[in-house]
This record gives sequence, structure tokens and C-alpha cells, in this order.
Amino acid sequence: MHDLNIEKYRTIWLNQLLVEYQEICWSYGLELSPPVFEISNSRKEVGSYHPSTRTLRLSRYLIEENTWAVTLQVLKHEMAHQLCAEQFGGREKGHGADFQRGCRLLGVEPEFCRAQSSLPELQKELDRGSDLSEVGRKFISKVEKLFALAGSPNEHEATLAMQKANGLIEKYNLSFLEAGEKRDFGYIVINRKRKRIESYQRHICRILQDFFFVRVVMSFMYDPITDQSHKIIELLGTRENVTIGEYCYFFLENKLVSLWSHNRHKFKGNSRTEKNSYFLGLLTGFYHKLEQQKDKVIETNVVAAVENKALVVAERELDGYVSSRFPRLQKVSRKTAKVYSNTYNDGVATGKTITLAKGVAAESVQSGRFLSERI
Repeated sequence: MHDLNIEKYRTIWLNQLLVEYQEICWSYGLELSPPVFEISNSRKEVGSYHPSTRTLRLSRYLIEENTWAVTLQVLKHEMAHQLCAEQFGGREKGHGADFQRGCRLLGVEPEFCRAQSSLPELQKELDRGSDLSEVGRKFISKVEKLFALAGSPNEHEATLAMQKANGLIEKYNLSFLEAGEKRDFGYIVINRKRKRIESYQRHICRILQDFFFVRVVMSFMYDPITDQSHKIIELLGTRENVTIGEYCYFFLENKLVSLWSHNRHKFKGNSRTEKNSYFLGLLTGFYHKLEQQKDKVIETNVVAAVENKALVVAERELDGYVSSRFPRLQKVSRKTAKVYSNTYNDGVATGKTITLAKGVAAESVQSGRFLSERI
């Protein structure tokens, strides 16, 4: 980051922070007047709010060395202090009940509701707050082993392993509800540094949302180093579910590329449309496979009605978390992509043979590995 013209970027970042501030106020229905924004050179203090001068200060190193998502959480943290000073009577100066109330109003993640005085301390808080529980790690390990078995060349064994993995994921989610335990929600950002989301990526997201207990939101994220905004995919859910969801996303994306590379010689049409047709066919076939597996589980499950009721409760809890992050979320309809029917149908047939498995990660730098160590 040493080659940045920091004075130039300081002005750009100050403008962007004002835009983000106003967007946050609009999203959460807050009537706050913008403070004086300042970017400091401090490594000891990531952010601060000073009521006497109405100054909200963030460290340049916070912005340079972290994702913009982290910067926004620290911004919200300081906005919670502003709420305490200007709307809650200024009764407290620390991180007490009024501050926590402000954090809830702003949808601040738990890791950012504590005092963070320095960059090393912030990173420590993030690492601590993002750790999976011991139970969560064991669960992820079991799913990982089943996905490894799903790589078997024996189609029956591979399908059975994937069915068991899906069953384990559902059972794990139900066990929390039956025990009445509080679920720890979080999110993962998939950022390809691009200006658009491709139609096949939307289809992958549909699979994740329908079968893997996550919600998917597509939005924009600012990149402070390039001064550009990119379209991103956010997976929201319990920390275990978003871990698996991210793994499945990259697995499927990598698998599409691999299958296209091996089969593209069979298709003669416009290369972009041909490729898109094949990708959408593959994902449709895989979707149908998961749908059939789910139907079989419901048919053989005598307590399906009870479990379905519990899952409805789980979905409401997750919807509540999504609303805390995106209070003005809107659904946007998209036009159907143009496809070549023969290529699409070929993809559907092949897609029905796909099984989630370990090992595809090596085909891409982005991986598709399990990320239990860094959520």
C-alpha cells in the first residue's frame, strides 16, 4: 500500500464515507446529521467519535489493510456512539446499554460491538468472534469427510455419500432448534471484483438458498484501493452453514469450468451463449438431483411434519438476521437468459451426475475449500 498517493485517496475516501453514512441512515431510518469525517494516520486507534466537535475519525490503515466490509462495521460502531451522544441523552461514554442499543439499531455485527482501540486488537476480536464452536468444527469435519467419499468413482457410493451429507446438514440445523439453543449467525462475502453477476452465478445462489440453509443477497461493495465498486454475493446464515455454502459455491463454479473445458469441442455455436447454455443446463440438472434426494428423505421420514415446522422457525430467525443487515431489501426480477436448447439439455443430463466432493479446489485459485479456520 506504500505506493498510494495518500492525500488523493484521503479525499476520495472521505467522500465515500459520507456516501456510506447517508446510505446507512436511509437504510435504517435514522435521522442523523453527518459529522465531520476525518482519516487519521493512527495505528493505535481504528476509529473514534468526538461529540464536542462532532468528528468521526477512522484510521487510514483500517481502510488500507481490511476489506471495506470491516471498515463499514467500524463506521457503524462509531455511528452508535453518535446515537448515544445525540439521541440517547449522552448518558454514557463507553460501550454500555445505550451503545448496545445503538448497535442493534444499526445492525452492527457482535464482533464490532466491543471496544477496539488498535488494529491488532481489532484483528484479535475478529479472529475470536469468528471462530466456530467445537461442535461446529466437528460438524464441518464430518461433512468434509462425506464430501470426500462423494468423490468416489462408484456412482452409487458417491450419491449415497452426498445424500448423507445433506441429511447431516439438515439434522445439525434441527438439533439446535430442538435444544432451544441460540444460533450464531454470520455472513461471508464472495467478491469476484467484477461489475456484474453472471446468470450461472445466480443459479448457483438459488441452489445454495434452496438446499443449504443460507440466504443470498447480491449487492455492491466499494474497493478503496481501486476506487471502484463491484457486485458481490453475500451468504448469510449460521457460521457453519455459510462455511459449507461458500465451499459449495466455489465447488460448483470450478466444476462448471472443468466440465466445459472437457466438453466444449462438442458445441459449435456462439461461444459465449453456448457456454452459458451448458452452465445453466448443468446447474438445472444438479438442482433436480438435489430436489429428488430431498423428496426421498421426506417420504421416508415419519417426523417430517414436526421437522418442517422447526425449519420454518429457523427460517424466520434467519430472515430476522438478514433484515438486520438489509432492512430495505428488495427482490429484483431478471430476464431469462438466451440458451441453445441442445447444449442446455446436454448440460441438464450431465448435471444430474454431479456430486459435491472434495478435490476440485485445485482447479482454481479461489479454491472451494472448507474455511472453518477463518470464518
